[in-house]
Amino acid sequence: MKDWRAKRGVYMEPGKYEFNSDETVLINEGDWLIDAGATMFLEKEVSIPDNWRNRPFGLTFLSSAKGRRTLHEGLVSINGKPHHGIDRNRSYVPFPEDVRKSEKITIHIELYNYAGQTLDELNYQNEPAEFDPPPLTLLQGSLDLVNSAVQSLLATVKCYYETAKLLPEGNIDKSTIITSLSEVERKILSEKPAALTDFSFVAEIEESLIEKLADLSDSTNGQILMVGQSHIDLAWLWPVKEAIRKCSRTFSTMSTLLEENPNFTYAQSQPQAYAFVKEHYPDIYERVKKHIADGRWEVVGGMWVEPDLNMPSGEALVRQLLYGMNFYKEEFGIKPRIEWLPDTFGYCASLPQLLKGAGIDYFMTTKMNWNDTNPFPFDLFYWEGIDGTRILSFLNHGLNEYTHPQEIQSHWDSYKQKNAHPHQMLLYGHGDGGGGVTQEMIDYVDRSASLPGLPSVVNSTAHEFFDGITEKNPALPAWVGDMYLELHRGTYTTHARNKRWNRKAEVLYRDAEIWGSVAASFAGANHDPSLEHGWKLLLFNQFHDIIPGSSIPEVYVDSESDYKEIFACGEKVRNAALQELEQQINTEGDGIPVIVFNSLSWERSETVKITGGLELAGKGAVNQDGEVLPADISQMEDGQFELSVYVPAIPEMGYKVIWLKELENIQMDKQEKAVSNWETDYYLVEWNECGEITRLYDKNLRREVVQGGALGNQFQLFHDRPMLWDAWDIDSNFAEQRAETVSLLEQSSTKGATKDIIRFKWQLGQSIVEQDMILYHHNKRIDFQTKVDWQEQHKLLKVAFPVDVMSSKATYEIPFGAVERATHTNTSWEQAQFEVCGHRFADLSEAGYGVSLLNDCKYGYDVKQNVLRLSLLRAPKWPDKGADIGLHEFTYSLFPHEGDWREAEVVKQGYELNHPALVIQATAHRGSLPNSYSFIKTEAKQTILDTVKVSEDGNGLTLRMYESSGGREQIHLSLAGQADSAYETNLLEEKQADISLQCNKLSAALKPFEVKTIVVNL
Repeated sequence: MKDWRAKRGVYMEPGKYEFNSDETVLINEGDWLIDAGATMFLEKEVSIPDNWRNRPFGLTFLSSAKGRRTLHEGLVSINGKPHHGIDRNRSYVPFPEDVRKSEKITIHIELYNYAGQTLDELNYQNEPAEFDPPPLTLLQGSLDLVNSAVQSLLATVKCYYETAKLLPEGNIDKSTIITSLSEVERKILSEKPAALTDFSFVAEIEESLIEKLADLSDSTNGQILMVGQSHIDLAWLWPVKEAIRKCSRTFSTMSTLLEENPNFTYAQSQPQAYAFVKEHYPDIYERVKKHIADGRWEVVGGMWVEPDLNMPSGEALVRQLLYGMNFYKEEFGIKPRIEWLPDTFGYCASLPQLLKGAGIDYFMTTKMNWNDTNPFPFDLFYWEGIDGTRILSFLNHGLNEYTHPQEIQSHWDSYKQKNAHPHQMLLYGHGDGGGGVTQEMIDYVDRSASLPGLPSVVNSTAHEFFDGITEKNPALPAWVGDMYLELHRGTYTTHARNKRWNRKAEVLYRDAEIWGSVAASFAGANHDPSLEHGWKLLLFNQFHDIIPGSSIPEVYVDSESDYKEIFACGEKVRNAALQELEQQINTEGDGIPVIVFNSLSWERSETVKITGGLELAGKGAVNQDGEVLPADISQMEDGQFELSVYVPAIPEMGYKVIWLKELENIQMDKQEKAVSNWETDYYLVEWNECGEITRLYDKNLRREVVQGGALGNQFQLFHDRPMLWDAWDIDSNFAEQRAETVSLLEQSSTKGATKDIIRFKWQLGQSIVEQDMILYHHNKRIDFQTKVDWQEQHKLLKVAFPVDVMSSKATYEIPFGAVERATHTNTSWEQAQFEVCGHRFADLSEAGYGVSLLNDCKYGYDVKQNVLRLSLLRAPKWPDKGADIGLHEFTYSLFPHEGDWREAEVVKQGYELNHPALVIQATAHRGSLPNSYSFIKTEAKQTILDTVKVSEDGNGLTLRMYESSGGREQIHLSLAGQADSAYETNLLEEKQADISLQCNKLSAALKPFEVKTIVVNL
């Protein structure tokens, strides 16, 4: 095919391109096509020879670089309709029957040459095609007739030949196969080459071969169920806009293969991927919908994306399931029963309950095979979560697998539960830009039903595989608790800004939904449905290569833009709701009214901040009885004033009004000179010349908090040069590789009525650390508000608190619960957990006393012996050379307490740090609501009412709560306003059982770590 008309350009966003020129160029074989990062559009109208019609033919389009591997991808359209992808694994595009009958067709190709990524200069893990993609050249562009008889014979010969190679010498089946293949060779070589164009001649040879091999030994006692798939990363070494095009190529290719191969079955996960195709490639989407309806395109994976399963909050994981399952139901009338998470970096121990609560019966992954220390002991097992929920789980042998006899054998040999259940699933197909399953893979499957020495093979679906296990109900082992991946431990810390944005967005959306639903239900405001769009953006950015920090720079440019939209959407809804409520509240009183909102499900007392200009100077605060509240005022660096007021007893899920008025001077007392100790009603604190804590004494409980002779709040900088996976992994020997120590540059202190602030500034390596240590006068929590100008390379920064507490286990918060992990390294399993994930706190407690280390946006902890450590920042250079360089802000807190973490209600402390009370200045007016009020009153000690939202049907409120301590508890709720009825639902808000509702009050019993959802109709 000569003289392709072509245009070169750059892909900007879906549907938008910037072309180098309006003029087209002519392209022929041997011509340069495009350089890295460019897109070319090629078009050619061709006439079909009369004698080709009704015969199989297609397009061969081979673009590459001579002698070098390329990562090109393209989408081929025929007569304006997307049809099939081309990539490094496929260059031939079969044409459908209706096209083969045409006199003329127009071929259109959108061809992309991978843009490349930074070189991994630490371990040289990426290949030249990835960091230095060569220009593409057109090596072949032709229409080709297919000799289907020879193609079929070749596939049969290869399948049996490769099977024979696996059989031992002297095996009778091996000899039979070799003899039969040799006879095929003699028959073909004895004829002229033209004989191969005689389809009947070739077909007879194949039929004779199959007949002679029909009496080979039966396959081994076992069966492998073959399921095609393609794992598509929606952002990773490419931005999301490119992932959208990857979806189009893969979805169109798989559609064509399903149309060409009646026995082929295919499974695809991620509702977001389907939504991309629906929006940008409607023609492909219609093909996909038809295949789904026919039953051979299998919908799997109920979550909106395949997210990280360590860092998202419990409610975020619920929304992944809610929005994902709703999409499938609305689009296809299907709700899959398999959660499909092949590539996520470990799985939190609360996940089984959440999956079951969304109608998911089965769980599939491959990632636990990546452990770097201990092989995961099971392939087929029940995974038991922290609440006792069990889910049938399968650990697939690998990802991006082939279907050769060698793969069938290695897959079967690796299967640990074959004696209990002699049926295994093999997931085959290329992921990402590889385009999914190839015709060759299907050809092997079609010929592997019963090969000697191998298990039998059958096309199937993932649901059939799992349902078969359920039907036979074999005795299977159980794995209890965390599925901790012994790898990629650095993903809890890398790209810290994204992790901060994630936590802050989760907090914002919780508050926005609570106040939005309260305003709509109890104050007559209109419900704003726009949060669903924001939620889906937030869920997308929890994808397992975005929030872990393992993507290229362009991904984080997009992510930052997404978060700006996420925050704008959430703030709009939250602020509008608060303003609606403000108008209903009676704010009349002595002074300027300020409303303090508490979204938590318990009454709290808090030191709140009110910022403003000169109008705050000389102001204090009083409550509804005119009593003066403790307050301080200080001027910030930008000239604004900050008024800190201690507000006691703010009602749960409600508010309290205070009033600002002229009071005598309450300016905080600032001291510029350095001091080495400080005392409050709670603590005696001492530090050394470097600003590190040498003593922290709990005056009330008469306990030394920091271990004698050790240093608390010590910044520890380590060299961090992992052997592989720079952004993903932490060097396992980091603890033996201490880098620079801190040098104190400045220190000052400020004393006030609500809090005292000790301010430090340090030099640490090439970085600057500034910190306010805040000692509250009405709260035992010590906050360390920190700013870092981070300028390191391959370093890991931790903060350490060696505490005078002895325990063999530490407790870490996870989504909707907590887990205990060993503080010792007795076994290889414990040694491998040198860095683990936690959410808002980690706690070390002995009988009667403990210490918690809390944070507002961090996830990486290690607690060994008596040392609580939190990972703050990393500095990898691949795949993002500039990862984390620059300014960071975060807060971590120390909370010494009486009793263990349950008795001290540490979960609530984590909530209070992360969910500060909201403050809005109001105007004085009358209102229907009193000046102090609770919209939902809760009686519970350990059960947290985490979520209040407008129900999915729009008729009431959805209340989601969880038991946070691993105990049993009865929760009692009292709602403002008139409630008509209440019922318990699953996580998809499908009714399960009625709940008694009397005088707007309801009760519910919760088991250990149980998550419960109740819908109240108003």
